[in-house]
Amino acid sequence: MQCVANYEIKAEASVIEDGRWLQIKHPKGLFRARLRNTVRKDFSTPFLLTLHLYFDAASLDDAHDVAEEPLVDCLAMLVLVTGCRFSRHRIRQIVDATPSIPGLRSLHMWGDSIGHDDPQPVLDENVTGTAEYLLKHDIPPVLRRAMRWYRIGVNSTIPEDQFQYFWFALELIAVANESSDKVNDKCPVCRSALYCETCKTHPLHWPYEKQKIRTLIQAVDQECDEKKLEMLEKARNTLMHGGTLKEIEEKLPEPREEIVDTLGKIVFLALVNQFPRELFTAKIKFLKPSTYIDRTLSGVAHMQTIVPVDAEGEFDLSFSGTTMKMVTDVPPQSACPFLVVMTKDQYGRLTNLSYKAGDHQEMCRRIAGRVDRQNETHVGVVVFATDFARIDGAIKRKEAGEWQDLFREVVGDNVASSGGGS
Repeated sequence: MQCVANYEIKAEASVIEDGRWLQIKHPKGLFRARLRNTVRKDFSTPFLLTLHLYFDAASLDDAHDVAEEPLVDCLAMLVLVTGCRFSRHRIRQIVDATPSIPGLRSLHMWGDSIGHDDPQPVLDENVTGTAEYLLKHDIPPVLRRAMRWYRIGVNSTIPEDQFQYFWFALELIAVANESSDKVNDKCPVCRSALYCETCKTHPLHWPYEKQKIRTLIQAVDQECDEKKLEMLEKARNTLMHGGTLKEIEEKLPEPREEIVDTLGKIVFLALVNQFPRELFTAKIKFLKPSTYIDRTLSGVAHMQTIVPVDAEGEFDLSFSGTTMKMVTDVPPQSACPFLVVMTKDQYGRLTNLSYKAGDHQEMCRRIAGRVDRQNETHVGVVVFATDFARIDGAIKRKEAGEWQDLFREVVGDNVASSGGGS
């Protein structure tokens, strides 16, 4: 089937005239791309190109993955011939563009962002104190360079780039460590030490870079076995020679990006181990991320509708009047949520307020629905920082009202603690 995908592209270059469509057509018919400027009403927003990509796919469900390669080829060519930045911002729709379909067409429509991306409220005096404490150590240039590549890897949003940056950090640490022992070369099949028939011995030599890296990994990660080492080396060799994780996905665990987390955790341990051990006699705090991979929540609707064509016979993918949004009942917040304890009677009143119309209703429903703990007499509920700020402000301003009176009873004596839930 033929499909058309509607992308928004971040770009440093624009079409010389708003409203003009340009076209890139693959000579073998693999894809056809049409692009034009996205006209902005507010010029404080980033400039985007609209790109419509026509291609063939086995089904609409497969189309998103199939479109990846022609999109990359198209953007790579634009970068090559202009020297400007072009990168995917987001996908809006993929439509079944089979010419013979009359009437309604099937399509996938991606929802707009939920509007806010909250940070992790984890910074406290223990974290800043640990950073300050470690700065007492005179950080050598090699460790400083390794920390730089670790930081760049954490900040990157592309898994292949993250892996390579982490590997740079690991290699810097490993090569800088002087080895006091010579090592054997290993048999590529059974991994046992090679034996010289002439000399009647196992030859020894100072470790090569690859062997130093293996030694470092095994020293900081006691659970790293031969299988994991080979997997890391395979990923490294593939990526350093221009490949992608997708090309070796059958040799990687699911999801294939997990290899990035595996290496990231090893590099973290290797970095920490470069500091003098006597520094760790004091109480310090390191946070442990659940993943280094940058993930984005998105919603996709499978729907059928009429897709009009323009004067040139091309599909009009503006979908004016049709929107798909992801809606959350969680307000944006940057501080930790609060654990608020109330009596069962007070919780009953809170529940009743969540059914009573007013500007308080959504907040009360949100709080009542997030019970963290309870016993025979009391209930502990999680209150988001944004809601708690509203409650605290109402109490301080001595506002009158049913919900204000309830929370005045509950938190009037500061019966609350931050960080109690999420």
